[in-house]
Amino acid sequence: MSTRLDLQKRIVGGEPCERQYHVKLRAAASGSSNLCGGTLIGDRWVLTAAHCLKPGRSLFAGLVLNAGDPAEELQITAEPVIYTDKDDRSHDIMLLQLPKSSGIPPVALPDCEYRPEMVEIAGHAATTGGPEDKRKPRASPTLHCADINIVDCEDLINTLQRDFPKVYPVKVYQHWFCGQTPGKDICYGDSGGGAVYKDTIYGVVSFLGDPDYVCRRAAAFMDLCDPEYATWIKKNIA
Repeated sequence: MSTRLDLQKRIVGGEPCERQYHVKLRAAASGSSNLCGGTLIGDRWVLTAAHCLKPGRSLFAGLVLNAGDPAEELQITAEPVIYTDKDDRSHDIMLLQLPKSSGIPPVALPDCEYRPEMVEIAGHAATTGGPEDKRKPRASPTLHCADINIVDCEDLINTLQRDFPKVYPVKVYQHWFCGQTPGKDICYGDSGGGAVYKDTIYGVVSFLGDPDYVCRRAAAFMDLCDPEYATWIKKNIA
């Protein structure tokens, strides 16, 4: 039988893993920085969440260019590309162009005739919760991965409408799917990472279902099988 302490050891990051196409993003300003994730979908293209772009902060992409070497940080100097719909509304999905070739094999874009029932999430954020499963933001020096089941989003949508009325109008027009598995969750700092199945990316980590407690509600991922996003990605990285 699992105790609460045992459960906390397994949440959020799952287990240490290797995913060379995962990118550790850092948005830095004088004296402070924010953490996000991203995924190489081309030799020089990183797909991530738009909210990882912080005003007044420079973006740096940390990549392991050669197996066994420490991560090398590359500053993003090109203008980020954020998806904007026909009504001029920004969505939480963004492309970043690296200043040079990464030489790393990218993840495959999805063939959406098949939709997996489970995806693997990855990140460098917290790997445990605090007392009573309270979120405790922090960073992990190693990448952690966990499998999470694709679930219906109705409960999360109802939660947004009821508890976050200012957030709901912004989220509702965007295209995302949900994931939830007992004892596993994303945390602050995992945003932008890829939701992957068999080295094929299906989603981008967008937002927490519960901002205060781990493993209480489903997490949301930007849905790369949405035709609008798929067309936009292919057009910009061509």
